Amino acid sequence: MHDWFKKLFTEPHTLGIILSSALVGFFAGLAQGVIAKRHGGWGGFLRALLMGISVAVIVGLGIEGFVAPETLRLAIVGACAVVSEDIWMGLRSLGAALRRDPLGFIVRVLDAVRGREHAVRPDDRSKP
Repeated sequence: MHDWFKKLFTEPHTLGIILSSALVGFFAGLAQGVIAKRHGGWGGFLRALLMGISVAVIVGLGIEGFVAPETLRLAIVGACAVVSEDIWMGLRSLGAALRRDPLGFIVRVLDAVRGREHAVRPDDRSKP
């Protein structure tokens, strides 16, 4: 954790990346929030706005050293901010599957990486 704070204050472009990513996420979240407010009230609006900003900042920092052109980096950040709710829901479902059956989850992931189909046991079909 100390490395992130050190990097933030020693490399000035990191703060710029955070701010530009947050701005892109703000506008993506604002667009989604207008739709969410119609269907979910102010709670849906704020949730969409905060999710857009947080996913954009995380993705912006994650691809900081890998994507050199600024416009390409912001395009990737914007695309991820638009689908931020789907990203969070996917991470939540992965976490739930890992919590429910840790060893089985790891086996299924390794089978997927190796290109094998995972054989479903008869007792797995009954679980929700």
